[in-house]
Amino acid sequence: MSSALEFLVNLGKLPSPSQKLVLPVDDKASIQAAEACGVIAFKNLQASFRFKRWRKHGVSVLCDFSAQVEQECIATLEPVISKLQGGFERQFLPERSSDYKMPEIIDGEMILDPEADWPDIIENDTINLWDVVIEEMILAINPFPRANSMEEANDPAQKEVPEISSEPTHRPFSDLKALITEKKSNK
Repeated sequence: MSSALEFLVNLGKLPSPSQKLVLPVDDKASIQAAEACGVIAFKNLQASFRFKRWRKHGVSVLCDFSAQVEQECIATLEPVISKLQGGFERQFLPERSSDYKMPEIIDGEMILDPEADWPDIIENDTINLWDVVIEEMILAINPFPRANSMEEANDPAQKEVPEISSEPTHRPFSDLKALITEKKSNK
């Protein structure tokens, strides 16, 4: 089965920064994207890209995406449709680039700076934009979708407030205070 999820961009032949590149989405691609993301279906899936040079040999990819996502409710397994909308910016750098510096290795351990923004390293100077969009959509999709009926059942405003009992409640600290006062008065 051939994959409809292939839209390659070569770093040597990038569109100008002002030009938007639109991801081609047909029915086959939409079905395969839904399978890759673990959802029932995508409707009206759209993504557009802009590119700008990053460092000497790299590229920064800016993307805006949107879709309607159909998933199963985690409680009732009913279909839940939600709006997915997002955007991201990621940097890509060829592995053979002079800008690519391996993280420092000390005693066999790679030392990474958690605050550093590491670029994605690519081979063959090509980026599959479908792979990038799938990764970002997986992060943006609600992992625990709930049907409207479940949200109403869990809404605190909908729950009944229990009646306050007219019986006196036991107050252990006031009882303790009374015992201490009584003990002091007996001395």
